Amino acid sequence: MIPVPRIAPALLAVLLALPGQSAQAAIQTREENMANPRGWSAIAGMDPRAVREVARTLPLSENAVDDQPWCDRKAELERTLRHDFGESKVASGGEGTTLWGSQVMGTWTVVFERPDATSCVIASGIGFSDGTNPEVFFVKAGLNG
Repeated sequence: MIPVPRIAPALLAVLLALPGQSAQAAIQTREENMANPRGWSAIAGMDPRAVREVARTLPLSENAVDDQPWCDRKAELERTLRHDFGESKVASGGEGTTLWGSQVMGTWTVVFERPDATSCVIASGIGFSDGTNPEVFFVKAGLNG
C-alpha cells in the first residue's frame, strides 16, 4: 500500500477553493489533468521568471521575515519533494531550474537551484505524466516559450 503523503489533504483543499469555480467544477479527472497540465507561480500574481530572480537572494524559509516561496537547503527540499509528493528529478531547464514530477501523484514542481546549495520552489502544478515532454511543464510555468 502506498502511504498518503501529508500534503495530499492540503492540495485537495486548494483545488476545492479555486476562485470562481464550484467544488464540482474544480475537480477534474486524472485524464483531463494529463491532457491539460496546469501550473501556478510560487508567488500569486508574479511571473515565475520574476520569482526566479527574487529567489536568487531569499533566505531559507525558516529565516524569512515575510511570506516567500519555499526555500531550503537543496537536500531537504529534494527529500520533501520525494517523500510528500513522490516526485523525482525529471529534467534540467535553463538558468538553474529543474523539473520534478510524480507519475503517481500527477504533480510537478519547478525548482531554482542556487550555487550556495539552497533551492527554491518557483512554480508547481498538476497533470504530470512521464510521457509528456518536460518542455511542456517549463512552458506552463512561464519559463520557456
